[in-house]
Amino acid sequence: MDITQIDISQIEKQAVYYATKAAVAIGILFAGILVSRIARKMSNYITAKFLSRTKTSWDDVVFGHVTNAGIYLIYAAAVVIAGRQLGIDLLPVTVAVLIFLYAHPISGLIKALMERVEKDFVKKTKSRADDVVFPLINKFVVYAVYIVAGIMALDQLGIEITPLLAGLGIGGIAVGFAAKDTVADLLAGIFIIIDQPFVQGDRIEIWNAPKNSATWGDVIGVGLRSTTIKTTDNIVIVIPNSEIAKRDIVNYTAISSQIRIRIPIGISYESDLKKAEEVLLKIAKNVRGVSKKPVPRVIVKEYGESSINLELRVWIDDARTRRRITSNIGKKVKSEFEKHGIEIPYPKRHIIMEGMEGMEGLEEKEV
Repeated sequence: MDITQIDISQIEKQAVYYATKAAVAIGILFAGILVSRIARKMSNYITAKFLSRTKTSWDDVVFGHVTNAGIYLIYAAAVVIAGRQLGIDLLPVTVAVLIFLYAHPISGLIKALMERVEKDFVKKTKSRADDVVFPLINKFVVYAVYIVAGIMALDQLGIEITPLLAGLGIGGIAVGFAAKDTVADLLAGIFIIIDQPFVQGDRIEIWNAPKNSATWGDVIGVGLRSTTIKTTDNIVIVIPNSEIAKRDIVNYTAISSQIRIRIPIGISYESDLKKAEEVLLKIAKNVRGVSKKPVPRVIVKEYGESSINLELRVWIDDARTRRRITSNIGKKVKSEFEKHGIEIPYPKRHIIMEGMEGMEGLEEKEV
């Protein structure tokens, strides 16, 4: 027999063998796809037939993620078996990919569980801090699941992760130094959300307002990096949270919208003190926005060089009307004092001339 014919016959047999193996491998892959689709349809049927009729949606979410995990496992088994038909060991790679894929249903279950806790418990609390902090924790846990899955997948592939972690640590330190201001803003934002020195809608004092503009405004947004305030001039100011954390915060509406304002007023020593007090109290009681209780009061602040310095103390119903009420009272004080002969002192110069025959006796006195 010809040797060439024998070689060709063996090659043909090997080709048929490998073609058969490849066909079986492809058939296994198609079978895996078919089984996964059947499993998906069964899952949809069970969800529509039974789970959708329950009062809670929690079972739908759990069953859906469990179904996804099962489908991933079917695909993985099909790939491994098909690889063995071709003489290729795909188990380590498949397991690594499967671990990373499993991070999706696991994180989905954790996210659904935490959202359920947030809905049933967190949203019902009076504090607004947990409404912001809890979603952050939720995101952190989800990201942590993917990071752990990635590390486990690399380990499954035989990749040494210790140098990688060390490199990531050094890189993290470098990034931390480069973004220290951003990190400071984020940390300050978390503490502001937890401590709540102010919340959205509060009226607070602004220390870095533009020159010749309003120095207070309403908080319209509290974020992790910055706080947004709209002034009474309708100017929006965005302040980094780290700057807010360094300063005293003056909140006019934290306890209630009612605050007390103090209006300094001076009268001359020749004026009737008791009459001035009566006039001031009458003015305060007739100004719109002044609280009935506690009642307005007038106190003698001090005896100045040329005036008796009084202080009108009134409570107002809305802190946001402080400037308007102060201005209205100031306008009425002048007109009412003029009606009742109460003098508001101001600097004067009296020139006393002694001896009209010469100017050497001119004397100037300031009162």
